[in-house]
Amino acid sequence: MVLFFFYKNLINTELIKKINSNFVISDGYILIQKYNNEKNILEISDNNKNNNDILHGKIVNFNMKIEDVIQKMNKIDECKFENKNTRYILNNIWANKSSGGLCNVYIIY
Repeated sequence: MVLFFFYKNLINTELIKKINSNFVISDGYILIQKYNNEKNILEISDNNKNNNDILHGKIVNFNMKIEDVIQKMNKIDECKFENKNTRYILNNIWANKSSGGLCNVYIIY
């Protein structure tokens, strides 16, 4: 079992089904330092005091290994960021469920 926080294109359940059709999804949000929606540039500070903005998205629970989720994501064109000339970052962060509660999730940006 692995939890991910998805934003932008991957809040679309049809795209999530391309990873695995068996998942549990809920609305959620994370605290971030900055996000440029047009360029799809996300910044999350290691210092939590700098993370003052909210990014809304989906918390998705897959019953599969993290490596398998990433491998499936690599095959989905809509998961690839345009104009990204650096490597992707995989972080483990805390996400808030809109219905209440906190959970530890992975995010790729």
